[in-house]
Amino acid sequence: MSGSTTYVLFRRRTFFLFVAPIILILIARPTPRVFWIGLPFAIVGELIRVWSAGYLSKLSKLVTAGPFALCRNPLYVGSFLISVGYFFTCNRMDAWIGGVALFWLFHGGAVIYEERLLRDAFGEDFEEYCRNVPRFLPRFSAGWRFPNRHPLPAGWRFPNRHPEGSFSWKQFMLNNEYRGVIATALLSVAFGFIAYRPDFAPLNWIIRSLG
Repeated sequence: MSGSTTYVLFRRRTFFLFVAPIILILIARPTPRVFWIGLPFAIVGELIRVWSAGYLSKLSKLVTAGPFALCRNPLYVGSFLISVGYFFTCNRMDAWIGGVALFWLFHGGAVIYEERLLRDAFGEDFEEYCRNVPRFLPRFSAGWRFPNRHPLPAGWRFPNRHPEGSFSWKQFMLNNEYRGVIATALLSVAFGFIAYRPDFAPLNWIIRSLG
Protein backbone atom coordinates (compact mmCIF):
# COMPACT_ATOMS: atom_id res chain seq x y z
CA MET A 1 0.00 0.00 0.00
CA SER A 2 1.16 3.54 -0.69
CA GLY A 3 1.89 5.95 2.13
CA SER A 4 -1.16 8.09 1.35
CA THR A 5 -3.48 5.06 1.31
CA THR A 6 -2.23 3.70 4.62
CA TYR A 7 -2.52 7.17 6.16
CA VAL A 8 -6.18 7.42 5.11
CA LEU A 9 -6.91 3.94 6.50
CA PHE A 10 -5.07 4.84 9.71
CA ARG A 11 -7.14 8.00 10.13
CA ARG A 12 -10.45 6.28 9.32
CA ARG A 13 -10.06 3.12 11.42
CA THR A 14 -11.70 4.75 14.47
CA PHE A 15 -14.64 5.87 12.33
CA PHE A 16 -15.01 2.27 11.14
CA LEU A 17 -15.07 1.00 14.72
CA PHE A 18 -17.75 3.57 15.54
CA VAL A 19 -19.99 2.94 12.53
CA ALA A 20 -19.66 -0.84 12.22
CA PRO A 21 -21.32 -1.75 15.56
CA ILE A 22 -24.25 0.56 14.78
CA ILE A 23 -24.76 -1.19 11.44
CA LEU A 24 -24.49 -4.59 13.13
CA ILE A 25 -27.17 -3.65 15.66
CA LEU A 26 -29.45 -2.43 12.89
CA ILE A 27 -29.18 -5.68 10.93
CA ALA A 28 -28.70 -8.12 13.83
CA ARG A 29 -30.94 -11.09 14.49
CA PRO A 30 -29.31 -12.40 17.66
CA THR A 31 -30.50 -15.28 19.79
CA PRO A 32 -29.62 -15.88 23.44
CA ARG A 33 -27.32 -18.72 22.39
CA VAL A 34 -25.20 -16.71 19.93
CA PHE A 35 -25.16 -13.76 22.33
CA TRP A 36 -23.52 -15.89 25.03
CA ILE A 37 -21.08 -17.30 22.48
CA GLY A 38 -20.06 -13.84 21.35
CA LEU A 39 -19.95 -12.05 24.70
CA PRO A 40 -16.75 -13.74 26.03
CA PHE A 41 -14.89 -12.69 22.88
CA ALA A 42 -15.91 -9.07 23.42
CA ILE A 43 -14.96 -9.16 27.11
CA VAL A 44 -11.55 -10.75 26.50
CA GLY A 45 -10.89 -8.35 23.64
CA GLU A 46 -11.67 -5.32 25.78
CA LEU A 47 -9.51 -6.63 28.63
CA ILE A 48 -6.61 -6.96 26.19
CA ARG A 49 -7.17 -3.39 25.06
CA VAL A 50 -7.26 -2.16 28.68
CA TRP A 51 -4.02 -4.00 29.41
CA SER A 52 -2.39 -2.60 26.29
CA ALA A 53 -3.59 0.97 26.79
CA GLY A 54 -2.01 1.00 30.24
CA TYR A 55 1.39 0.44 28.62
CA LEU A 56 1.11 2.41 25.37
CA SER A 57 3.09 5.64 25.16
CA LYS A 58 2.67 6.80 21.59
CA LEU A 59 6.01 7.47 19.88
CA SER A 60 7.61 8.77 23.10
CA LYS A 61 9.32 5.42 23.67
CA LEU A 62 9.35 1.96 22.16
CA VAL A 63 7.17 -0.05 24.53
CA THR A 64 8.11 -3.74 24.64
CA ALA A 65 6.63 -4.75 27.99
CA GLY A 66 3.34 -6.33 28.98
CA PRO A 67 1.24 -7.35 25.96
CA PHE A 68 3.75 -5.68 23.63
CA ALA A 69 6.23 -8.41 24.56
CA LEU A 70 3.83 -11.00 23.14
CA CYS A 71 2.85 -9.31 19.88
CA ARG A 72 3.43 -5.92 18.31
CA ASN A 73 -0.22 -4.91 17.94
CA PRO A 74 -2.15 -6.10 21.00
CA LEU A 75 -4.66 -3.26 20.75
CA TYR A 76 -5.70 -4.44 17.30
CA VAL A 77 -5.83 -8.04 18.51
CA GLY A 78 -8.21 -6.88 21.23
CA SER A 79 -10.30 -4.94 18.71
CA PHE A 80 -10.52 -8.00 16.47
CA LEU A 81 -11.74 -10.19 19.32
CA ILE A 82 -14.36 -7.59 20.22
CA SER A 83 -15.46 -7.56 16.57
CA VAL A 84 -15.63 -11.37 16.51
CA GLY A 85 -17.93 -11.18 19.51
CA TYR A 86 -20.19 -8.77 17.66
CA PHE A 87 -20.13 -10.88 14.48
CA PHE A 88 -21.24 -13.95 16.45
CA THR A 89 -24.02 -11.99 18.14
CA CYS A 90 -25.20 -10.44 14.90
CA ASN A 91 -25.96 -13.97 13.68
CA ARG A 92 -25.55 -13.17 9.98
CA MET A 93 -23.02 -14.61 7.53
CA ASP A 94 -22.87 -11.36 5.54
CA ALA A 95 -21.81 -9.56 8.72
CA TRP A 96 -18.94 -12.04 9.14
CA ILE A 97 -17.75 -11.72 5.54
CA GLY A 98 -18.07 -7.95 5.23
CA GLY A 99 -16.98 -7.20 8.78
CA VAL A 100 -13.79 -9.27 8.73
CA ALA A 101 -12.82 -7.95 5.29
CA LEU A 102 -13.33 -4.30 6.29
CA PHE A 103 -11.64 -4.78 9.65
CA TRP A 104 -8.44 -6.05 8.08
CA LEU A 105 -8.57 -3.47 5.30
CA PHE A 106 -8.64 -0.56 7.75
CA HIS A 107 -6.47 -2.05 10.47
CA GLY A 108 -4.02 -3.71 8.12
CA GLY A 109 -3.41 -0.34 6.49
CA ALA A 110 -3.12 1.31 9.90
CA VAL A 111 -0.50 -1.24 11.01
CA ILE A 112 1.64 -0.59 7.94
CA TYR A 113 1.43 3.17 8.50
CA GLU A 114 2.24 2.92 12.22
CA GLU A 115 5.21 0.62 11.59
CA ARG A 116 6.67 3.18 9.21
CA LEU A 117 6.41 5.83 11.93
CA LEU A 118 8.00 3.55 14.52
CA ARG A 119 10.78 2.55 12.14
CA ASP A 120 11.57 6.21 11.49
CA ALA A 121 11.45 7.03 15.21
CA PHE A 122 13.39 4.09 16.66
CA GLY A 123 15.44 2.68 13.79
CA GLU A 124 17.40 -0.49 14.57
CA ASP A 125 15.71 -0.97 17.96
CA PHE A 126 12.37 -1.31 16.21
CA GLU A 127 13.86 -3.61 13.56
CA GLU A 128 15.12 -5.92 16.29
CA TYR A 129 11.76 -5.78 18.01
CA CYS A 130 10.09 -6.82 14.73
CA ARG A 131 12.49 -9.72 14.30
CA ASN A 132 11.67 -11.08 17.75
CA VAL A 133 7.99 -10.27 18.26
CA PRO A 134 5.21 -11.27 15.83
CA ARG A 135 2.69 -8.75 14.55
CA PHE A 136 -0.47 -10.42 15.82
CA LEU A 137 -0.23 -14.01 17.05
CA PRO A 138 1.24 -13.96 20.58
CA ARG A 139 4.47 -15.82 21.18
CA PHE A 140 5.38 -16.91 24.70
CA SER A 141 8.94 -18.01 23.97
CA ALA A 142 11.91 -17.17 26.19
CA GLY A 143 15.45 -16.22 25.32
CA TRP A 144 15.06 -13.41 22.81
CA ARG A 145 16.32 -9.94 23.60
CA PHE A 146 14.40 -6.71 23.93
CA PRO A 147 15.64 -3.78 21.84
CA ASN A 148 17.61 -2.40 24.79
CA ARG A 149 19.59 -5.68 24.77
CA HIS A 150 18.19 -6.99 28.06
CA PRO A 151 17.35 -10.69 27.58
CA LEU A 152 14.33 -12.36 29.09
CA PRO A 153 15.27 -14.83 31.81
CA ALA A 154 14.91 -18.54 31.17
CA GLY A 155 11.37 -19.51 32.02
CA TRP A 156 9.10 -16.87 30.52
CA ARG A 157 7.48 -14.41 32.90
CA PHE A 158 5.41 -11.32 32.32
CA PRO A 159 7.85 -8.64 31.18
CA ASN A 160 6.34 -5.84 33.25
CA ARG A 161 9.35 -6.25 35.56
CA HIS A 162 11.58 -4.88 32.82
CA PRO A 163 12.33 -1.22 32.08
CA GLU A 164 10.66 -1.10 28.67
CA GLY A 165 7.35 0.03 30.17
CA SER A 166 4.96 -0.67 33.01
CA PHE A 167 1.19 -0.61 33.39
CA SER A 168 -0.29 2.71 34.45
CA TRP A 169 -3.94 3.61 34.97
CA LYS A 170 -2.97 7.18 34.17
CA GLN A 171 -1.70 6.03 30.79
CA PHE A 172 -4.90 4.04 30.33
CA MET A 173 -6.89 7.24 30.83
CA LEU A 174 -4.59 9.31 28.61
CA ASN A 175 -5.12 6.80 25.82
CA ASN A 176 -8.90 7.21 26.25
CA GLU A 177 -9.51 3.48 26.51
CA TYR A 178 -12.19 4.14 29.14
CA ARG A 179 -14.32 5.15 26.16
CA GLY A 180 -13.78 1.71 24.68
CA VAL A 181 -14.82 0.07 27.94
CA ILE A 182 -18.03 2.11 28.01
CA ALA A 183 -18.76 1.44 24.33
CA THR A 184 -18.19 -2.31 24.68
CA ALA A 185 -20.42 -2.45 27.76
CA LEU A 186 -23.24 -0.49 26.10
CA LEU A 187 -23.09 -2.50 22.87
CA SER A 188 -23.07 -5.77 24.80
CA VAL A 189 -26.15 -4.66 26.73
CA ALA A 190 -27.85 -3.63 23.47
CA PHE A 191 -27.11 -6.96 21.78
CA GLY A 192 -28.22 -8.84 24.88
CA PHE A 193 -31.47 -6.89 25.03
CA ILE A 194 -32.47 -7.62 21.45
CA ALA A 195 -31.31 -11.25 21.81
CA TYR A 196 -33.86 -11.76 24.59
CA ARG A 197 -36.42 -9.32 23.20
CA PRO A 198 -36.29 -9.92 19.43
CA ASP A 199 -39.42 -7.80 18.95
CA PHE A 200 -37.20 -4.79 19.64
CA ALA A 201 -34.52 -5.76 17.11
CA PRO A 202 -34.39 -2.88 14.58
CA LEU A 203 -34.47 -5.23 11.57
CA ASN A 204 -37.46 -7.17 12.88
CA TRP A 205 -39.26 -3.91 13.65
CA ILE A 206 -38.66 -2.65 10.11
CA ILE A 207 -39.89 -5.93 8.60
CA ARG A 208 -43.07 -5.79 10.69
CA SER A 209 -43.65 -2.17 9.73
CA LEU A 210 -43.31 -2.94 6.03
CA GLY A 211 -45.58 -5.94 6.38
